[in-house]
Amino acid sequence: MSKKLNTSVGGTPTNTLFNYFTKSPAVDKKKLVPSVKAESTPTDRTDSEKENLNNGKNLEVKKETETKPSAKRKLPISTPSDEEELGGRRKRKRIVLPESESEDEMEETKSEDDFSGDESDYEPDGKDDAASEESESGDDEGGEPMDDEESEDDPTPKKSRNKDKNHNNNNNEPVGQKVKLAEGSTFQEKLKNIQSNVKQDAAYDEIVTTSSSLDEPVVWPHQKLEFLQPDKIKDKEGRRPDHPDYDKSTLHVPEKFLNNLSPGVRQWWVLKSNNFDCVLFFKVGKFYELYHGDADVGVNELGFTYMRGEFAHSGFPEISFDKMSTILIDRGYKVARVEQTETPDMVTERCKRIKSTKFDKVVAREICQITNRGTQVFGSQCKIGPNHQPNYMLALVEQDEGTWSRFGICFIDTSIGDFHLGEFEDDKNCSRLLTLLSHHMPVLLLSEKSALSLRTQQVVRTVLGGILREQLPSNGAHVCNAEKTLKLLAERYYAGNGSEDNWPLVLRTMQSDSDHLGLTPSDNYKLALKALGQCVYFINKCLLEPKVLPMARYQMYVPPDQLAEAKPAVVSALRRSHMVLDATTLSNLRIIGEEHTLQSTLDHCCTKFGKRLLHHWLCAPSCDIEILKERQAAIGELLRLPSELQEMRALLAPMPDFERNLAQIHLFGNKQVKQTGHPDSRAILFEEKIYNKQKLVGFMAVLKGFNALTKLPLMFQQCETPLIKRITQLTTSGGSFPDLSEELRYFSTAFDHDAAAKTGVIAPQPGMDAEYDVVMDRIEEIEKRLKTYLVEQERHFGCRVTYFGSDKKRYQLDVPESHAHKANKSYALEGQTKGKKPSRRYTTAETKGLLKDMQQAEDAKNAVLKDLARRLFEKFSNHYEQWKQCIDCVANLDVLGSLAEYARQQMVICVPELVSGVDQPFIELQEGYHPCVNTLTYIPNGLELGTKTEAPLSLLTGPNMGGKSTLMRELGLLVIMAQIGAHIPAASCRLSLVDRIFTRLGAQDDILAGHSTFLVELNETSLILKHATCHSLVLLDELGRGTATYDGTAIAASVVNFLANLKCRTLFSTHYHNLIDYFHNDQRVTLGHMACMVENEDTTDPTQETVTFLYKYTAGACPKSYGFNAAKLAGMPQGIIKRAFELSKKVEAIALQRKITAKIVASSGEKEVKQQKLHALKDLLQQLKMCHV
Repeated sequence: MSKKLNTSVGGTPTNTLFNYFTKSPAVDKKKLVPSVKAESTPTDRTDSEKENLNNGKNLEVKKETETKPSAKRKLPISTPSDEEELGGRRKRKRIVLPESESEDEMEETKSEDDFSGDESDYEPDGKDDAASEESESGDDEGGEPMDDEESEDDPTPKKSRNKDKNHNNNNNEPVGQKVKLAEGSTFQEKLKNIQSNVKQDAAYDEIVTTSSSLDEPVVWPHQKLEFLQPDKIKDKEGRRPDHPDYDKSTLHVPEKFLNNLSPGVRQWWVLKSNNFDCVLFFKVGKFYELYHGDADVGVNELGFTYMRGEFAHSGFPEISFDKMSTILIDRGYKVARVEQTETPDMVTERCKRIKSTKFDKVVAREICQITNRGTQVFGSQCKIGPNHQPNYMLALVEQDEGTWSRFGICFIDTSIGDFHLGEFEDDKNCSRLLTLLSHHMPVLLLSEKSALSLRTQQVVRTVLGGILREQLPSNGAHVCNAEKTLKLLAERYYAGNGSEDNWPLVLRTMQSDSDHLGLTPSDNYKLALKALGQCVYFINKCLLEPKVLPMARYQMYVPPDQLAEAKPAVVSALRRSHMVLDATTLSNLRIIGEEHTLQSTLDHCCTKFGKRLLHHWLCAPSCDIEILKERQAAIGELLRLPSELQEMRALLAPMPDFERNLAQIHLFGNKQVKQTGHPDSRAILFEEKIYNKQKLVGFMAVLKGFNALTKLPLMFQQCETPLIKRITQLTTSGGSFPDLSEELRYFSTAFDHDAAAKTGVIAPQPGMDAEYDVVMDRIEEIEKRLKTYLVEQERHFGCRVTYFGSDKKRYQLDVPESHAHKANKSYALEGQTKGKKPSRRYTTAETKGLLKDMQQAEDAKNAVLKDLARRLFEKFSNHYEQWKQCIDCVANLDVLGSLAEYARQQMVICVPELVSGVDQPFIELQEGYHPCVNTLTYIPNGLELGTKTEAPLSLLTGPNMGGKSTLMRELGLLVIMAQIGAHIPAASCRLSLVDRIFTRLGAQDDILAGHSTFLVELNETSLILKHATCHSLVLLDELGRGTATYDGTAIAASVVNFLANLKCRTLFSTHYHNLIDYFHNDQRVTLGHMACMVENEDTTDPTQETVTFLYKYTAGACPKSYGFNAAKLAGMPQGIIKRAFELSKKVEAIALQRKITAKIVASSGEKEVKQQKLHALKDLLQQLKMCHV
């Protein structure tokens, strides 16, 4: 609703806090017209709305007329002699007056006081004070019309509002075109009128362009407040930012400053002092207003314009809350929604009950919800967004043990209600924590102040550098621990009666076995429960606890590499064994993410919950061969049934995000919001009809979606594979797809869907709600009594009698004048009409009694209807397990359909043969393609590791840019695809199951963590050496480049030797050709290289050498790395390359001379050995000869 400054000076709508927050001049009572009340016309607000929503379109906003009354303030009216005094104040105002501004209005603008200054001279007394406060707390704030004849819903203002000569037209034309010419005037008069306007424009432009005030930077009052200055700012407890317990979420506002403010301003500052880190969306009538620093945020981030006035002020209509809050939340802000929780009548009643001060005479406002990225809940004002990725809030608790740490974690998705709890030990590199962050990247981190070790702080600074962080108190009453967490949950949610145990299984697992009440934590889970307590504390601080905790579903988190060690009781509730993919591997292989990743390549899912399940499959591929074979068979059957596949995908495409819809409907049906006295239960929403309509439309869309899903059993009735049968067939047919027909039939007939979509009110069908049926029977009975009484009156008067009137004046007896003489003393005359059919209207004791009975019955009906929608949503949520089971089946079907669609689009595809329980793990791959690269431009590769003819470790050499790293990534991605059950792009593939993939690819430092390139390489290698097993797949790319050649070669040789002994499948690429000499006769190692063709290789000019990459994996070693070819491709000067070539030959000659000497010394011995060494010596001499340049 904010207005352009150069078009809105005619007046500020009193529907805002503008008059409420400023000291307007006294108004001449003679100018006031009683029939026109002080309110902004709907057109004013509508045009302002459009301006903010359209981000600055040049809409002109109507002025209020001069006849609007202002709040009574004891301020002198500005006179021409005062203008010089007010000049300084006018200079800092961000206002440009339009040419049609009258002198009176300009003076009124000049006289407006600073809203927040300490020098306020507002002195309430007597009737003036009461009138002012009544205006502030009444219709002005509630946005209610004060004119009885004008409805709030009527978008067209009365004509009397436009009678003022100075009132601007509200057209979308430029100011220069808005010249209104009188009808019937002569051409000369019209011309004179236009010329007069042009002169006024010129004079006005001169004033504007010559004024120095527009060249000065605008300084708002809040920018000059002393307690907001960086060197003076304190938290609510008076602590400065350098204090260890400083709370940045609060602000110290001096009491003297607060006491000098008007009630509404004081109310805003009190809320701001308690929530200084929030942007307050402050409800005023039908609009959310932003003041002071918050207004700056609205202008800078949302494209608003400042409203006219002495203080920064912008805003928008209530209906736009979802859009505006979403923009700010996505940009990292925390938004507090402040609602009016009283009506003006409620204020009056409250003030009668207490000894009220001036600060009590304002409608109560309360914060109803604080939202940031990690606390999003889709309530009645917020629609479910298109983003399918979960927004996790992570609480992290650490117990530092010196060289290792113990972590307690809790990460939750508030939009769905999933709580994941876990506790685990971690190494000094925080490997398990990094894996958790890779699989479930949070958007918000909760931790106590100074509670994390230095190494964990480095992880937070680097990996979590771009997310929001909230520091929780580390001492005082709000500190969380395991015992307090269990006590809180027991009191509010899980208190059992006697032997009854309401605790969820995961939380019961974390409690001590000796405490049957569940209030004592197990020693192994104290940190996890403390992390849960921190999440609950923060959710409660954001006023979300009664909205999120009642639908909480707890799951145990165990690090992937710890699954085999977990307790059997825990494992039974967990997934089966999965492949471990740590943070390094997920990053190096580009497995998950939005662009050019394995996830984006395979993601043809039609539903958002299907996309989330695919992400889970890729982060934790299965190691259960039965599951994998079932998935392979299911995908194969879908490929053989292309029509069913496309029909299924077309059916799933329009499905809403059922998981979030279930959580939203659970929130709509949650009675704890009202029972716990949550502010939202008192909030007055002016667009509640629209919200109710949106709720019901969304609910009906969910019902429609589930109805559509009931077609799946029939669609896949002929399928034979076990997995497809299980996820599509009803339990009666041997499947696990739930039978939803009975529930859906109930909700389809429970209310009139078309009427509900139009009205936003659920009117249940007879027999669906007993309470509603009772009320309707009562109303029907009263209507019968009314008809009976009317028949009696017609007999009495001997003519036709009808009921007249509406609302509180209903059921008056309308009797023709000719028969009215029969009315006796029991008939009270209420009115009469004259004309052709004169009549008189009477009431009797009976009609009054019937009216009273009808009003009571209607009130009861409205109360039932108000709660009926909530009870309907609650009844839907009571069947949560069935809905969730259906969603899980459909999600699995969607992912299988996605993998089948990927396979259908490939030119080359095969079903990998998976083997388990072998002594020597192996891989046989023929003509494999990189899944994320176009097959038309990619040269396929095959290789064997761990077979009868090939060793499990391949020492890979080849020219620079020859495709070594690409081959490694291809192999890793194809193995992952095979172990999610997908078909892979290859001619054939056979492998034994892989329990973990390790990667050390590329070279980069970690400057924020203080790690050099070489240290990063060694950290990744150290992880491999500690955790690799014979079933692992290791991809090591050029280890040892960040140090001296001899050191690097020695480390690389040592690692190769370790991995060769381990017999795990390994690709080890290197440019250290000495390694080839070490291992060329080693049976544990096979040599391979990326093939190339070289022209002009033996010339003395390296720039003439041409290397053609063949990108094929070939057996044997590559003699050279052809680095000068890479230099030539990079465009280095030829002179530099030639000089480098000469130096290379000299260094190579020295190394060969040493080798020759060593061979000669070692040539003594048996004749056969001598012969072999002589041949080797000849080869070395030949190479030495070629080194002479």
